[in-house]
Amino acid sequence: MKKLKQKILLANVIALIGPIASAHHSVTANFNRDLRVEITGTLVAFHLRNPHTHLEVDVIEEDGTVSHWLVEWGTRNDLIRRGVDVDSIKEGEEVTVTMIPSRRLENVGYARSLVLADGSMLRDCGYAAFRNALINPEESECEAPER
Repeated sequence: MKKLKQKILLANVIALIGPIASAHHSVTANFNRDLRVEITGTLVAFHLRNPHTHLEVDVIEEDGTVSHWLVEWGTRNDLIRRGVDVDSIKEGEEVTVTMIPSRRLENVGYARSLVLADGSMLRDCGYAAFRNALINPEESECEAPER
């Protein structure tokens, strides 16, 4: 009887915590993959860390006001492992970020690509494309977005 109670308690805990944990880390749940937003501004902070890398970008709007954007990106380990040249990302430089916007928050997005001041593009294609490129490098699905 004691083991049955423990199993029921564990099942309840997993049932309660599981959706919360997956929603927090789910790009699809938090960001609208059907939309693309592009911003150009000054990179004021670059936080290369786990579990999420963040870019903070100040964009000067047409009316002269500055909007502050928080852009999430892959984990530090994933970006480095997938070959993103994170050392080329410099605070204080102008960047153009193409992102999918947050479903709930203004001026928040998830990076799809980053164009640096020198014109070079950085892109993290995600785990599936990375895995497929390792298996069959000739047929990589990670194409640079049209500019």
